[in-house]
Amino acid sequence: MKKFLTVFLIISLLAASFVFSAGQREPEKPKVTVFWALYDGLTEAYRTELQNAFMAEYPDITLDIVPVPWDQMYDKLTTSLAGGNPPELSIIGTRWIIELLEMDAVAPVEDYVNQATLDNIFDGTKEAFINGKLWGLPVAAGARILAINNDITTKVPATMEEMRQEAIRISRNTNKYGLIMPGRKHTELTDFAYYFYAAGGDFFEIKADGSYGKSLVNSPAGVKALEFMVQLAKDEVVPRGYLAQTRMEAHPVFYTGDAGYVMIGAWVESALQQAGAGFDVTYAQIPGFAGYDSAPLVITDSIALFKDAKFKDEAGLFLDFFYRDEWKARFDELIGFPPVTISAAELPQFQTPLYQVLNEAAAHAKPWPLIDGFAEMTDIIWDAISFAFLGQKTPKQALDDAARAVDQITGF
Repeated sequence: MKKFLTVFLIISLLAASFVFSAGQREPEKPKVTVFWALYDGLTEAYRTELQNAFMAEYPDITLDIVPVPWDQMYDKLTTSLAGGNPPELSIIGTRWIIELLEMDAVAPVEDYVNQATLDNIFDGTKEAFINGKLWGLPVAAGARILAINNDITTKVPATMEEMRQEAIRISRNTNKYGLIMPGRKHTELTDFAYYFYAAGGDFFEIKADGSYGKSLVNSPAGVKALEFMVQLAKDEVVPRGYLAQTRMEAHPVFYTGDAGYVMIGAWVESALQQAGAGFDVTYAQIPGFAGYDSAPLVITDSIALFKDAKFKDEAGLFLDFFYRDEWKARFDELIGFPPVTISAAELPQFQTPLYQVLNEAAAHAKPWPLIDGFAEMTDIIWDAISFAFLGQKTPKQALDDAARAVDQITGF
């Protein structure tokens, strides 16, 4: 009987232990999700290598780097936020940070990364520093430049008018295009900005306190820029299918050696290498119109950390890991942007003619306006450009309508 009771007691204890264990969940393994923008030049091999290397160093953390085309990034991110399922991290256009702050969606990234990481980043690239807090680390920062296919032309234009004349010569005397100009509506307004800034334009009035006023997209500079773009299409110096081409679809025409000029970002060199281009390239400043100085667009993208994400501390560990020279310098080299870290800027691969031109461009470049709702305004301006390209409105009519719509958004 004692033996039976002993066996019964052991079985009961084991059963109770099993029931107790079954009722306890295994601790959730932290998972850091990163929305990863697909820059020109950035490879899938690099993404997987980075992901695997981080998880090898931090085996208790799962890292999911999710590749997202740039044209889909804004919608994917805002949808995830609206659905209450934010990623830990996402690459963003820095201009989006205003909207994200209004949504109370982001956390100060400076609270989750090491001070050594912050100290190694150039202060001038920290565009997401707002109201005394850093809301995103700069991931890519660089001015736009002019790339010239020397197999087609060696002309470095001093003005936009000179570039147009040389583009006409190329198109009439060769079987190549004079220059690249995307004409299909997409998330970026870069090509209009090249011409708009080259004419001395600004998107908004700037008040005495530094805040933005009425839209100036329909200013003489804006009209001049759009009239010039329409004329380039009429000159037939751009690819015949330009109206169906976004930036990502238009630039490969240059990479294959079929265009003389392209206004482009610093990724051009790595993209040319990946395309197997066999022609020499000169890098130069985007010219201003006659009577205006060069004023290229400068783009800063950031990586932001989201307030309602589950694993912000682990996301900070990933950022410290990613910003090491072993990984961030390779990222910069692949996408062709100048380094944002002090240590990487001293590496030999960044002491080339391309980076010299980029540094010169940065000295007189102009950024996008940091204003809430600029993504919606970009959409409106793109519609105006499309109406002008299709001949449905004159450039002035199209931009007048766009300016009124923008002012309705801003309340002016």
